[in-house]
Amino acid sequence: MPMRSRLFIWASLILAVLLTVFIYWPGVHGGFTLDDYGNIVDNATLHIHNLRIQTLMAAAFSTHSGPLDRPLSMLSFALDEYFWGPGPYSMKATNIFIHAANGLLVFVVATLILNAYRRFRPDLSPSLLAWTAVAIAAAWLLLPINLTAVLYIVQRMTSLSATFALIAIALYLQGRLRMLEGRSGLWLIFLGFLIFAPLSVLAKEDGALIPVYTLILEFTLFGFARADGRRDPRLFVMYLVLLVLPGVLGLIWMWPGIHASFEHSGRLFTMWERLLTEPRVMLLYIAWSLLPNLGVLSLYHDDFPFSTGLLSPPTTLLSMLGIAGLVALAVWQRRQRPLLSLGILWFLGGQLLTGTIFNLELVFEQRNYLPDFGLLLALFSMTLLESPIERLAMARRVLIAGLIALYAGITALRVHEWANPIRFAIISAAAHPHSPRATYGLGRTYANLVDNAQSPMLPLATKALEKAEAVPHTSILPASALLILHAKLKLPLKQQWWQNVDRILAHPPLTPQDINGLTAMVNCSTHGCAFPKKPMIRMFNVAMKHNPGNANLATIYSNYTLNTLHNFPLTYDLMSQAVKLAPDVSQYWVNLAELNIYLGLYKQAEANMAKLRALNRFGHLDDALKSLHARLEKTRAERSAVKNATLVPPPPSKAAANE
Repeated sequence: MPMRSRLFIWASLILAVLLTVFIYWPGVHGGFTLDDYGNIVDNATLHIHNLRIQTLMAAAFSTHSGPLDRPLSMLSFALDEYFWGPGPYSMKATNIFIHAANGLLVFVVATLILNAYRRFRPDLSPSLLAWTAVAIAAAWLLLPINLTAVLYIVQRMTSLSATFALIAIALYLQGRLRMLEGRSGLWLIFLGFLIFAPLSVLAKEDGALIPVYTLILEFTLFGFARADGRRDPRLFVMYLVLLVLPGVLGLIWMWPGIHASFEHSGRLFTMWERLLTEPRVMLLYIAWSLLPNLGVLSLYHDDFPFSTGLLSPPTTLLSMLGIAGLVALAVWQRRQRPLLSLGILWFLGGQLLTGTIFNLELVFEQRNYLPDFGLLLALFSMTLLESPIERLAMARRVLIAGLIALYAGITALRVHEWANPIRFAIISAAAHPHSPRATYGLGRTYANLVDNAQSPMLPLATKALEKAEAVPHTSILPASALLILHAKLKLPLKQQWWQNVDRILAHPPLTPQDINGLTAMVNCSTHGCAFPKKPMIRMFNVAMKHNPGNANLATIYSNYTLNTLHNFPLTYDLMSQAVKLAPDVSQYWVNLAELNIYLGLYKQAEANMAKLRALNRFGHLDDALKSLHARLEKTRAERSAVKNATLVPPPPSKAAANE
């Protein structure tokens, strides 16, 4: 390819990246939302004040999202705040730059895939293939459905995981191309699998799908072939070790937990109903990705109706047939149109974790962040590279350019929504009036703007939260927010709000939103909210009665009994119950050790610290252990001094001495 063409291609790619940053940048003025609060805003361990290794490790393992805690993503949030200060601005800016970098990596992966495809189509010019890769990368960068992986801060977990995944996949492609040329390439493949795949998994579990993506590349493009055309047995062994055996053994190991999780998580649907529903969701993902509709795309899809049978709704069976048809099409076209086959299987393979048996919510747009690359690859290759390429060439290019422009326009409008928290909340609640989260989000947004009892935002907040209370399957969040808002302003608390909390808590199991609501009420009580004790105790008694095995609940209640009721025996019982129910949660042992020190139960405190040391992975609990040890020694010394002082007889008075 001439140097001038290369420069033009790279300039176009850089322009697409800069356009993406320009379109997304107003989004930095948006706020925190949903899981941002639990993972970032209310996570005290994440707010670091030094860069000591123990502090960084504690921040990295400060959440329990996913089986591995996603430490790389959590560490990145902590560093963001340390260097750039608190607030969503810097975190969203970092997310935008990660997305821009991912766009460049998508270009690299697309280029390598198209180079491999040229084995089947030697008639395709390098220039056309390069332009196709640029178009795919530009479309992916501006794809409206990818927005939630960028502006929904906590979903940096998804975009950062994709960064390492794309590097690993690019190394695999480069390695395989070298092997087909008779050169050494296996070391590049292992470099990707042994270094970047683990980094991807430590950012989010999506990285576990990297061997699935590369297996699809083998199935459609490389055919496990080596330079002489024969099958390479080393590749079969590699996939046996990296994918098949871990997959089978992992499934056997996790199956009891997966099955049981549906019974204890508070989901409205069973595993079977989830499996019935996901084909409908996947077909919607395809439509939302390739032909986006601004009125449908949203952060909130918790009002999505799940399937209860093959014909309930009838689209369930049709969707299952549709997915089966896509798989059949991909297998059928593997030889004739390998890029179409690759694109379809890439998208479906990317849904294996979030669209199958695992106990996750039904719909989230960020789950398509890497899978939708396959959709673009299939669509763009069929449009730009299908033979004869001279036929309607200009029309095809105009079509693709128009599609990219459409994606850019809709993404810009979505960013405009997200750039203002109030506008975002109003639009979301209006678009999803049956969504518990969207309606609560509007009420919470208004409530955050209330600073006194005469605020004009108070009636709006009250009305929105009471409306959210009435949404089916809501949590206690709206009612607890009403109680907190009015308690802070020293306004009357309606009995109906307390009754709604009790009513919801009487229907187990507790949801994470219920836990957040209880936590917020206890925190408010600790910081001055004058909640009457009787309904607070009744509320916890209802929750404890119907959720006796919930360690988190026991801990929240113990916080209330300790700091508000000052009932030490009950606090001790609740904290002991928490460590018994969840012995692997370090914070519960810290809480119990601190209480034992305060109560003078030093041997029990030392036993608690011994348990804590056993959980001290990579030294992330060093600071907590050091603090407990210092407190233990100080308390011992102070009480020993007091005891000794009481044993020393006072000196005789002068009069007594004279006698």
